[in-house]
Amino acid sequence: MPPPTPTALLTSTFTAVPSSTPALQTSPTSASLAAVRPTSTSRPSGLIVELDPPRVAQGRTLVVHVRGADLVELSGTVNGRRLTFARNEHGYWALAGFGALARPGSYPVTITGTLADGRPVRDALQVAVVEAGYPTENLQLSPEVSRLLDPKLIAAEREQLMAIFTVITPRKLWAGPFQLPLNSKITSPFGTRRSYNKGPVNSYHEGTDFRGTVGTPIRAPAPGRVVLAEKLTVRGNAVLLDHGLGVYSGFYHMSEIKVKAGQMVKTGEVIGLVGDTGLVTGAHLHWDVRLEGLNVDPLEWTQRSIP
Repeated sequence: MPPPTPTALLTSTFTAVPSSTPALQTSPTSASLAAVRPTSTSRPSGLIVELDPPRVAQGRTLVVHVRGADLVELSGTVNGRRLTFARNEHGYWALAGFGALARPGSYPVTITGTLADGRPVRDALQVAVVEAGYPTENLQLSPEVSRLLDPKLIAAEREQLMAIFTVITPRKLWAGPFQLPLNSKITSPFGTRRSYNKGPVNSYHEGTDFRGTVGTPIRAPAPGRVVLAEKLTVRGNAVLLDHGLGVYSGFYHMSEIKVKAGQMVKTGEVIGLVGDTGLVTGAHLHWDVRLEGLNVDPLEWTQRSIP
């Protein structure tokens, strides 16, 4: 697999499950960040800005809450990435993801708004990104499977998917924490640094792998609209769900697809069956979650309500 560029947060890697991989049940950062409470501060601009969590591990999701009695318009960025704000009874909120390869340090958050009387407001603060402590694994691939690591195949499939992931449905379709799509042991967690056939460690795992038996039902973790249901070269039989506001989840390597593009699904609805299609060494489910194309830890979405 070609190594990611040093500044890239969108590096694509692919799934293969060796039988020797130890089972892991939680993401490496779940316990360490579970007790971190959001930081809410009144800013000089008069806005109340809350970063949840105030310290974000590599590969996890930040929720930016903004309140202001007279706000009628709001926009912003996190590290230069545009925020898509939505409203609820408490004010405005937006999501920002940090890649598994994000450099630890402080990242700028900018907020720009307009008050009811037409006056502009602007604010700037920082969010801390910390090491996640992801493990490393080596995957042994057969020559036949290794051919799917061809950069041309990877690039073509990535381009196809990114055209979907960058479309933002302007409303939230999910509510509360996501559910696990498969009740099974995790064989390879998100963010794991990877080498292939004892080569250099130059990629990472974009999703979470669940051990499975061919034909086991895979269930939607949250409500959403099916935006892709077809066979892909590298990811095998695949389903993508649009959960709204730039949040997508992907389910790969299926033996059978049970939904069609355009279909709305509910939490727990069967969307496909576990399989071993595409770049695999055995039957399993690869599940990933993306924010406007950026991969984040899917398990975090099952462990807390976002937002």
